[in-house]
Amino acid sequence: MTHDTPFAELEIEGTELPCSYLPGQTARMIYRIAYDLCETRYEQLLARGWRRFGRTLFRPVCAACRECRSLRVCLPEFKPNKNQRRCLTQNAELTLTIQQPTVSDEHISLYNHYHQDMHRRRQWPSREITKDHYCESFLEGNFQFAREFQYRDNGRLIGLGLVDVTAVAMSSIYFFYDPEYRDRGLGTFSIQKEIADGLTHERSWLYMGYYIRDCASMNYKNRFRPHEILQSYVADEEMPLWQQQEKSHA
Repeated sequence: MTHDTPFAELEIEGTELPCSYLPGQTARMIYRIAYDLCETRYEQLLARGWRRFGRTLFRPVCAACRECRSLRVCLPEFKPNKNQRRCLTQNAELTLTIQQPTVSDEHISLYNHYHQDMHRRRQWPSREITKDHYCESFLEGNFQFAREFQYRDNGRLIGLGLVDVTAVAMSSIYFFYDPEYRDRGLGTFSIQKEIADGLTHERSWLYMGYYIRDCASMNYKNRFRPHEILQSYVADEEMPLWQQQEKSHA
């Protein structure tokens, strides 16, 4: 394996496992291990449906299902709907800091608190993360475009979004929050703050990962309009085809 290219030459196809999102389905991912990526190369990968967690790039290659659809919001055309505007107003007092990703006891406590709540309410697998595991999952690699969006209420960290930011695009990687603020719609709020930052810097796209129509945990992405859906996962040398969905919204 050589480090002369932006990612390992060998693509690793994962084993087939029960799908985490759709009961009765199986899932398989393909992976690339990234050592360093320039913005231009990363934008090419995003446009072809690749996601990044730490040094791992991945996208689905499921044999019998095509429900995981890459979705990106058209930033210059975005207009919040009534519920999204209400969410912005409801959380107007929260402060946002954008910086290079870090890890602290505060990060770990918030992450574990969030996952404990999701385990109780939605039967997510029980997990407790350590600082080392957090770094391995989210922070490994030399990616100058990586950012974290910290949301605080009177100095208290209540939400954190990991977001990749290039000159043209953004990729919303992961967001977790304090369950005590569940009724405040912090997920919706955080996406709108990412969109606002993208508009401020004249970016074109916010990549929101995989939209799954029949999965309640994933289909909320459909409410951010207008957006485009990637029609198929193509090879590096092929041009990806994105199709814009209807622009109307409530």
